[in-house]
Amino acid sequence: MEFYEKLDFLMKLTNTTNSALALYTKLDPSHISRLRRGQRNTLRNTGTIQLMAAYFARNARADYQRKALADVVKIAPLGADQSKLSVAVAAWLQEGKPDEFTTVKDFLNGFSGYPPKKPLEAVISYKKGDDDRPLADVSVYYGVKGKQQAAKSFLEEVIATEGSRTLMLFSDEATDWMVEREFAPEWAALMNQVLKKGNRIIIIHTVSRDLDEMLHAIRQWMPLYMTGLIEPYFYPKKRDGLFKQTLFLSPGVAAVTSHSLGNSIHDAANFFTKDTEIIQALTTEFSEFLKRCRPLLQIYTTRERPIYFESLSQFEKGRRNLLLKTESLSLFTMPEEVLSKIYGRLSKMDGKLSALREQRIHFFEENIKEYAITELVQMFDAAKVREGKIRVSFSEMLPDGAAYYRPEEYIQHLVHLEKLLCENENFHVHLIPAEESEYMVVVKEDYGAIVAKTSAPPIALVIWELNMVSAFWDYLRGVVGEKEYDFVSNEESAKKLRSYIDTLSSYLKEK
Repeated sequence: MEFYEKLDFLMKLTNTTNSALALYTKLDPSHISRLRRGQRNTLRNTGTIQLMAAYFARNARADYQRKALADVVKIAPLGADQSKLSVAVAAWLQEGKPDEFTTVKDFLNGFSGYPPKKPLEAVISYKKGDDDRPLADVSVYYGVKGKQQAAKSFLEEVIATEGSRTLMLFSDEATDWMVEREFAPEWAALMNQVLKKGNRIIIIHTVSRDLDEMLHAIRQWMPLYMTGLIEPYFYPKKRDGLFKQTLFLSPGVAAVTSHSLGNSIHDAANFFTKDTEIIQALTTEFSEFLKRCRPLLQIYTTRERPIYFESLSQFEKGRRNLLLKTESLSLFTMPEEVLSKIYGRLSKMDGKLSALREQRIHFFEENIKEYAITELVQMFDAAKVREGKIRVSFSEMLPDGAAYYRPEEYIQHLVHLEKLLCENENFHVHLIPAEESEYMVVVKEDYGAIVAKTSAPPIALVIWELNMVSAFWDYLRGVVGEKEYDFVSNEESAKKLRSYIDTLSSYLKEK
């Protein structure tokens, strides 16, 4: 049984509602509903699973319930011993539980296939006489539906106001209300209309949510991130999560604010205001909070090419262990003669790119003196190499777009990797099976990560939040294998690499 099937079984057995379990575990009822239907990844928070298990063990009061529960978790009936039954249920729920490796892999696969989105059209029209925006300076709405109405009124007010501004958004309350089936299209369309007017958005994300929630939020916001009008931040310190707040601001126009205890948004009051003094006070509060925050990530498309290369340069300065997996081979290990040939085929070349590569090589040479640099190299089919279908790493960001290795160039690059292996004890290569997903991941341990979609249109995310950085680091270690990463032998790696080079060379000669 999958996690969602187990959860549904336990809830039916104990006659538990989504709201009852949500109250006990401090999750949102809609989150419970999605977990139960398999629409959210399996919980990884051990504490929450233990709370669920304790709840089910306590509420299996009838003899038939306790026998059914004992049977399914494969233990003998335990009479009134709830603690042992709770432990057994928790272990059963966690069997086969996807770990962070699966979560990151799912994100990368979805990210690499992310298609260009057509702008959503606003679903609200503003005609004189049918404007239902609140007239009062302060209006109060209650519960989830009230939060949706307050947010809708806020965005409508921004759209109806002349000129553009910088909106300020923060919420550490449950955000499932945004993605409800009926409301989500309206919310997305209104947000799109806000951005089409030239408004910018500063958003402070909550990183205390688990990894699945954070990556889900990034995917959810991706169409809006692509506009280049959103700046995401995060608060780096721990919060207890007891008192929560939502704060949406458009200085001089409108604001929405609410407070709740734990996950009790279903009873919370949501205040919508157009009072300029209240908005100013809330804006000051947000600004003070923002001073304590850090950039969550930067989003780059081809429009931001020069800024991306600057950010890449900043990333390279970090002296840390490095793990990387590109769609082919890394640029900073590309030999000069191969680089010259590839550049010679491009009609548009920016001198800054050559300068950047020299700078990256310098950082590589300095970093490798003290820290390990490990590259995951995909073993492509020889026919793909011969047909010139191996793409130069993230070359979509170049002015001419994607560039490809000629067969002899690709082999030259592999030979140079073999040379680097022999000359640098801190440089390591792991050969891995080729895959179809088009992305690259470059991580510096406890420093930062670059996650890029290399299919068109290219998107690069530069991530600084350390929990997310650690997740991508652990993912790449998992691709290699913990034992293989910790006990790597350059001599063995060089033999495998030489065998791969010989196989490709022989195939090319035959053809």
